[in-house]
Amino acid sequence: MNNIDAIETQSNEKAVGLNDSPANANVLDFSGTLRELRRNIDPSLLRHREGWRDRNGQVKMVEYIEWHSVADILDETAPNWAHTVKDIRPIGDLITVTVAITIDGVTREGIGTGSARTEMGIKKAEHDALKRAAVKFGIARELYKREFEAFDRGETQAISESTAQPANPVASSLGELITAKQLGMIRAIARESGLDAETECMKQFRCSVAELSRRAASKLIDRLKTEGTAAVPMRNVG
Repeated sequence: MNNIDAIETQSNEKAVGLNDSPANANVLDFSGTLRELRRNIDPSLLRHREGWRDRNGQVKMVEYIEWHSVADILDETAPNWAHTVKDIRPIGDLITVTVAITIDGVTREGIGTGSARTEMGIKKAEHDALKRAAVKFGIARELYKREFEAFDRGETQAISESTAQPANPVASSLGELITAKQLGMIRAIARESGLDAETECMKQFRCSVAELSRRAASKLIDRLKTEGTAAVPMRNVG
């Protein structure tokens, strides 16, 4: 073997050794996992809720995926995934939960919110946090991108409070959550009308008052006003 052949052989051996290193193999594995996680979601897994009105007044629906479908995708694509609840923090009637998902040694976090007064609200916060952490690995990212791109293009406007009852009355983010002013109005109207706000909310929306979106809260205020008026007896005149 001449010197040139020897040098080429040594170079090839070094290249093979580099490509076969555990660290490099992990990077390749993780890259492949990300590509799989970023694939389009099976249409059968998609759910819909009211999002906004376009310039022509047509209601546009927002596509989303439920937390258990996200977990199924992780199980199928990244069987070694793990999640940890990193933080639970109450903020008045609300609770925020931070969840971390780890895949092949890479960790990404998401934050979810819910009512601190019910077990359902706390579970919702954890499930939302799980979904938001999963989005950072690429799961259902296209759904979020389409929604935000529509807002960036200025093609949307808020849905009028006078439209039909919202398909999903539970707030999906802090920005959608019932305001302190709405919460105060609900409590005041219910108290003056002799009604139980939580009972009325559960009857109409199947969730607690603290979990409502702003739009659903407006609907509850209207309902309480109507129910309160009907409950007040007419005074005799004369």
